Amino acid sequence: MRKFLVIAILAGLAWLFVVQKRSEPQKTAPEKTLAQAKTAAVSPRPVSEHDWMKRSLDRTNEVKRQVAQQRKEDGTR
Repeated sequence: MRKFLVIAILAGLAWLFVVQKRSEPQKTAPEKTLAQAKTAAVSPRPVSEHDWMKRSLDRTNEVKRQVAQQRKEDGTR
């Protein structure tokens, strides 16, 4: 009897999960393509989702260069 109860509870939870996933609104594609286009314009090489660590370091270095350039133009430091 315990096995049946456990299986019934697990089946009920699985059913609830499936129902929740079906009722979830779908993400819109244009937002994703805009974000990718904006990232592609900033990055000189193709962007890989598995390359996020290197991309974050590259972005940090780019911001450092921008700040240094801006300070040079403004005359601060």
